[in-house]
Amino acid sequence: MRGLSIRNQRLSNGWVSIEVEGEVDLATVDELQQAIDAVFADSAEGLVVDLTGSSFMDSTGLKALVMSNRKFDEAGRSFAIAVSAGPISRLVDLSGVNTTIRTVDSVDELID
Repeated sequence: MRGLSIRNQRLSNGWVSIEVEGEVDLATVDELQQAIDAVFADSAEGLVVDLTGSSFMDSTGLKALVMSNRKFDEAGRSFAIAVSAGPISRLVDLSGVNTTIRTVDSVDELID
């Protein structure tokens, strides 16, 4: 699937989940960044970016996640990404981003 589909959902633990489907790349990264920024502005809770339904992410998507993680961290708020096995998981592992951004296999891991 080309393009990006984004859906927000409030989780039972108070976090907000941004469910991302499609490809996160130079053509779509602004859409993802706008969705993250909207949650940052509208909510005091944590955010998880759910990439388990995404098929591809390039370095621009990775950079957006790293910068968003920093922004949430500086505000004292929680930030995480959910990635399943596949190309995005390999990118996250190889880049070392999983050492700075809380990474889970599914959003369910964040719900107590």
